Amino acid sequence: MDFTKKTRECVQQIHPYVPGKPIEEVQRELGITSVIKMASNENPLGPSTEVRQALVHHLDKINYYPDANAFYLKEALAKELDVPAEMIVFGNGSDDVNKVLGETLLNPEDEVIIPQPTFSQYEYITLLMGAKPVFVRGEGLEHDLGAMLKAVTSKTKMVFICNPNNPTGTIVRKDELVRFLTALPKGITVVIDEAYGEFVTDPDFLSGLDCLKQGFTNVVVYRTFSKIYGLAGLRLGYAVADPTLTEQMNRVREPFNVNLLAQIAGIAALNSKMHLNLSKELVKSGRSYFYEQLDAMGVKYLQTQANFILIHCGKDSRDIYEFLLQNGIIVRATHSFGLPEYIRVTFGTAEQNERFFRVFKQTMSAESL
Repeated sequence: MDFTKKTRECVQQIHPYVPGKPIEEVQRELGITSVIKMASNENPLGPSTEVRQALVHHLDKINYYPDANAFYLKEALAKELDVPAEMIVFGNGSDDVNKVLGETLLNPEDEVIIPQPTFSQYEYITLLMGAKPVFVRGEGLEHDLGAMLKAVTSKTKMVFICNPNNPTGTIVRKDELVRFLTALPKGITVVIDEAYGEFVTDPDFLSGLDCLKQGFTNVVVYRTFSKIYGLAGLRLGYAVADPTLTEQMNRVREPFNVNLLAQIAGIAALNSKMHLNLSKELVKSGRSYFYEQLDAMGVKYLQTQANFILIHCGKDSRDIYEFLLQNGIIVRATHSFGLPEYIRVTFGTAEQNERFFRVFKQTMSAESL
C-alpha cells in the first residue's frame, strides 16, 4: 500500500530533519578510527563528575517508571531560575517541548512568523499543525525584528526568536527585544529559544526569563540541558511560561516524557557549578582562538555568542565539508539553512580546535580540492 496519498496533507510539506553525522557512522563508512565531532553543538567535556556518579547510583531503578511530573527536578530548576515551579514544563529535549507547545496552541490557518535563517524545528511544528509559516529574512543574517513586526497580521498566532540564533550565533539586542515585545499586538505568543543562552557574554543580551519577570506574559522561553550541561544523549529540555499556559501544555504532553535517568542527571547537573564554569571558559577560549586563526587566514565569519561559529567559505561548502569528513572531522554544512557557502563549527577542546585548523587550512587552498 502506498501511504503517501493517505497521510495528512501537511506531512507532505515537512522536510525530514537532517542531523549532524554521528561519530560511529563516519567510522563505519570511512573505516577510520580517529574522528571528532564538531557539528552538533555538544559539550566536548561531556557530563560532570556529579552527573556520572548520580547516574551510576540510580541505574538499579530503571525498572520503575519515572516521576511523570519530574517533581524534584522541577523544584531544583525553579530555585535555580528563581521562578515558580508551575511555570516549568519539561520535555524529551527542547524539540519535544516545542512540539507540545505547537500542539497546545496552533490551529490550521494560524500564521507563525519565523526569521531566516534559523532552527528548522519551528517550521516543522508549524506545518505539522497545518498552520502557515511566514518567513522573514532581514538584509543580513541577524533577526530583523522590525521586519518581523511588519509581517504580523490578524492571523498571527506565534513568533519565534532564537537567541542566540542557530546557526549564526548572533543575538537580539536588549532594547530591540523590549521594543518588539511592547509593540506586538496582545495575544501573540513569542517563543524565545535560549538553547545557547548560558554561553552569552555580551551585556546587551536580555534573557526571555527577565522578559517574563518584567510582565511580558506572552513570552515562552525554551532552554535545554543538551548544550552546556553535556546531556544531549539523555534528551532533557524545558519551557518557562505563564502558569495558565503550562497547565494547558501539561494536558498535551505525553506521560513520562522525561526518563528517570534524565531527571536524575538534570538535578546533578544543576549542582555542578565547577563544570558549568569550565564549559563556559572552554567556549570563551574557543571563540578567541577561532577569531585569531580565521582573521590570520582572511576568512570571514560571524561574531558569535554561542558555542559554535558560522564560517563563510567563499564558495559552495560541500567539498570543504567532505574534505574535513575524510580527515575525521565532522562539521555542519549549512545548506539546509539556506547558507550553501558556510559551515557551522562547534568549539571543541584546544586539541580538537587545533586539529580542525590544520585540516581546514588545507581545504581552503586550491591545491587540496
